[in-house]
Amino acid sequence: MRDLAVVFDGAGVLYASFRIIKNIDRGITKRSRVSGLSCTDRLEKGAMVILKTRYDETLAKEEDSKLLSEVMKEKKIEIRVIYKRGEIDDEEVLATILNDRRIKLKDVHETMGFLKKCDILPVVGVALIVEMASKAIKFLIAGGIKFFPGTRKLLKELSQMDCAIFIASGDRIEPEEISVYLPEVPQENIFGMMTPEDKRDLVRKLKDRHKVIMVGDDRNDYLAFCESDIAVLSLQEAADRPSEIFEVTDFRIKDIIEVKKIIEELEEHKCGI
Repeated sequence: MRDLAVVFDGAGVLYASFRIIKNIDRGITKRSRVSGLSCTDRLEKGAMVILKTRYDETLAKEEDSKLLSEVMKEKKIEIRVIYKRGEIDDEEVLATILNDRRIKLKDVHETMGFLKKCDILPVVGVALIVEMASKAIKFLIAGGIKFFPGTRKLLKELSQMDCAIFIASGDRIEPEEISVYLPEVPQENIFGMMTPEDKRDLVRKLKDRHKVIMVGDDRNDYLAFCESDIAVLSLQEAADRPSEIFEVTDFRIKDIIEVKKIIEELEEHKCGI
């Protein structure tokens, strides 16, 4: 077990997601349990993008009337395309966002205002879902997180078992923000805004020195599942998961604490660990 690495996705695995989504075409803002990945997959050709910035530091004090695209240009806010449906160039996605004339800071403040009424950690982010066929932003998302009840207990126990622990999330999490709440995970082992390919590459790199367990919950973990030695699918949150996710995973769990039991059983039977 001493050469074991456990890689955790973030949302749906270590923590529950809180999403406030604004449908830009319809002008409707509401809390949604539908993931940004699912929203993107409903488009013929689309991309999910994270703004690489902290809302409270760069956007919170901006006037309602300002365009988000203009503020992004002024403050040089970068983006990270974390998920795509179809062959899409990242620069084309960025150009579409910076040419947008519909989303104002009022929309961002509205979604974030609803989000901050939820019982969440002060780690929040802003995402956009872009439809490339029409060159338009379809959804604005304010996202926050709350740890599942067993998360901190599990990580503490895995640390005591000398497991190497990694977080590989598509969310806007930064090591210095999240490590305050998860002291068992070294800052250098925390990765946010990761694409499916990034997760796969991390698992591949870790396999040089470890047996790797990948714990994920959705389609953006598929490549990492396939690369890992043991793939664990978390079903703690309801989601519209594609069938191939179930086909490539070795275990399914409904509580994050079950990961420890899986490790203990594998060690007992010497099943690849």
